[in-house]
Amino acid sequence: MRIFGESKTRLSIGVRFWLSSSEPDQEDDFRDRWICDQIPSYPLHHHSLILPRKKFGYRQNMDIEKFMRGKRPTWAEVNLDHLESNFRMVKEILGRVMAVVKADAYGHGALPVAQRLERCGVNSLAVAVLEEALELRKMGIRCPILLFNGFWSGQEEEIVHNNLTPAVFSLRMVQDLARVANRLKTKATYHFKIDTGMSRLGVDWTKAVETVEDSSSEQSVICEGIYTHLSSAEIAGSPSNRIQIERFQNIVKSLELKNFPLKWRHVANSAGILNLRYGWFDGVRPGLVLYGISPLEQAVEMPLQPVLSFKTRIMQLRRVHKGTSIGYGGAYKTDQESLIATLPVGYADGLSRLLSNKGSVLIRGHKAAIVGRISMDLTLINVTHVPSVQVGDEVVLIGKQGTLEVVANDLARLTLTIPYEILCGISRRVPRIYVGA
Repeated sequence: MRIFGESKTRLSIGVRFWLSSSEPDQEDDFRDRWICDQIPSYPLHHHSLILPRKKFGYRQNMDIEKFMRGKRPTWAEVNLDHLESNFRMVKEILGRVMAVVKADAYGHGALPVAQRLERCGVNSLAVAVLEEALELRKMGIRCPILLFNGFWSGQEEEIVHNNLTPAVFSLRMVQDLARVANRLKTKATYHFKIDTGMSRLGVDWTKAVETVEDSSSEQSVICEGIYTHLSSAEIAGSPSNRIQIERFQNIVKSLELKNFPLKWRHVANSAGILNLRYGWFDGVRPGLVLYGISPLEQAVEMPLQPVLSFKTRIMQLRRVHKGTSIGYGGAYKTDQESLIATLPVGYADGLSRLLSNKGSVLIRGHKAAIVGRISMDLTLINVTHVPSVQVGDEVVLIGKQGTLEVVANDLARLTLTIPYEILCGISRRVPRIYVGA
């Protein structure tokens, strides 16, 4: 047993239970396999399993079955090999990459994702808030980490002590950071966030050059980069993209003329990478594309591999008469004698209630419609047309089964939202099983 954390008495520790095999020829393959149970503050999800890269076709399924035995059969599989493939594709094209792992790596699990990306040579990671960065630092992630949302008063010491790089959007923030760095007799880095037209967060673009210059008088802190965020990167023809990028370009040129050193100049998120070649500059911030999902409505040439699959199993089959009302409020009524399957998953797990009577799942190579209202913990599907269906059959909510696939974009369209929300919405009570660790 290995215990991770600064103190065995702290509530943020994680415990790894190492598995061994009864078969000698499997010993090496099982050596790096572990199960992690932890309280919610731990970076991994409750009941998470990391599997080694599979050497034999049956190995992956055998271990997932073993891990899920005695547990509710609803889980998410996170393929870290797919993550690496997506990352290497972006890095090969674009060079310097700042990978976005905020919001628990969009629901994939920030720690395993960060560990794999660090091994692959990611230049930097990015999170939203200090707490996310501290969890990664506590678990041994050493590469640079940018804090998109900057910091609040009182957080400066944790930032400097943990060698983190906050976004700043005022001279006062630079001064506060410098005061702490000076007291600790060290140097700190930061990136200036510039608002070029989104009107959400950042120093106004008309004052950016002046503010960046004024910040250079602080000797104990270093402006490592500047960046902005595009409001409409998903829409290639939006005039706001060119306006924002041109404003940013002018700021870059002005600072270069003043010989202001900058290591990073970054604008493009996932949509910007796919849509706006002229907005790449010398670094990009991929998020959704790393997880194998396109933020665009149209097809993309980049062969992305989805990283996460969301699955469950049938817990009950019920044959009902024509005209039977199904679920809360009788929101669905059968138009013929039907076979209805109950699934142990609901909106508390991240299967949106807006998919009621709209969505579909995959079972035995067929699509099956969600019928009735999705409950907090249970969902009903119509499997009348599915041959040989039985209790215990695997059901795919997101992912592939045979030649069919359900992707996060499909669910987003049906629920009038974006794939980011679909992935982030898969709750912590759904165990993540990591393949290819």
